[in-house]
Amino acid sequence: MKKLFTLAAAGTLAAASLSAQAQITLDGKVDASEISTTYASGKYQLVSAYNGTHSVADHGLKALYIGTDATKLYIAVVGSFEQATTYPGIVAYFNLPGKTGVPAGTKLAGGNAGDSPLKQRPTMDFEVDYGIRLNVSPTGTANGYLSYVDYSTGNPATGSATDTYQGSVDKAGAKTTAMATSGPFLNWQTAYISSASLAGNTNNSAAEFQFDLANLGLTGSTPNLDLFVAYVNDGGIFTSDTFPPIASQATALAADQDFGAINGKQMLTYRLGSGVLATKAATAVAGLNVYPNPVQSASTVTYQVAERASNVNIVLTDLMGRTVRTIENGLKPVGTQTAAINTALLAAGTYLVRVQVGESVSTSKVSVQ
Repeated sequence: MKKLFTLAAAGTLAAASLSAQAQITLDGKVDASEISTTYASGKYQLVSAYNGTHSVADHGLKALYIGTDATKLYIAVVGSFEQATTYPGIVAYFNLPGKTGVPAGTKLAGGNAGDSPLKQRPTMDFEVDYGIRLNVSPTGTANGYLSYVDYSTGNPATGSATDTYQGSVDKAGAKTTAMATSGPFLNWQTAYISSASLAGNTNNSAAEFQFDLANLGLTGSTPNLDLFVAYVNDGGIFTSDTFPPIASQATALAADQDFGAINGKQMLTYRLGSGVLATKAATAVAGLNVYPNPVQSASTVTYQVAERASNVNIVLTDLMGRTVRTIENGLKPVGTQTAAINTALLAAGTYLVRVQVGESVSTSKVSVQ
């Protein structure tokens, strides 16, 4: 009986251990064990990767991950944000269920805190209910400064919107709980690990955010969250780096940028419980096919360029969003196009082929044997 009890107890502990491993740990980085290629509760999915030119050399955005479990929403923004003497940061704008918000195509009033990038007044092409920011300082250990702006009932009738300070977060991955005592950001937690450069960020150091689904109003019956993320310079001026990325954007954007003037929809949509993420920028790439798949040494990407000649960017990434190879980057004529993928020197495993034709983007998994 003693042996049976021991085995049963060991089995219970093993199951508990596996369950614990399935959960995202808020520690300022995204580990490979936290990532899934398909939706799984308690796992991150790579939803966007920035592969374009960075207007701030070797700084900016690298990858965006989103995940959920039964009660929490997790968002991880991987990149390198700190600069030598200024206070850059990241901002995110949300559209949540059940709010009236600021309608698409309407300039935001901006926040009333002069030291926050949320003071900027962009025009978004989707409804905005809230904005959050994380500014990072060039020195010190209390490195990040958090706040949010509430647009859930629209722009204020006069003046700027209240920019509510939520505390500071260090650069070593310790969790900070926001100061909110009610509302959607009650129990908001942040963890951040700094990285000196994009090239040096090889372990997916990130700004990680954890939110309560119930407080955000995300349920099975109202499952969609719309999201836009950007890297901003000191003062809040938008750099080239956004999620979703803007095709061929190589220079900094404007302070009060009108995103409605840019081709395509500048937002991502996350569907609770299924992990369906999509940029509404455009339809998927027509005729996309990767064959053979699985692949041993070489494969071919086939796709369509419809209507007019378009810039084509094809990259092969690992599951952490790191570019393994740039396969194609240039103007292609109308018609069926092909591109070769040489995988002979790659380690066995699963990779992602990201194909962008003009504003249309599709991603396909490739298994290398």
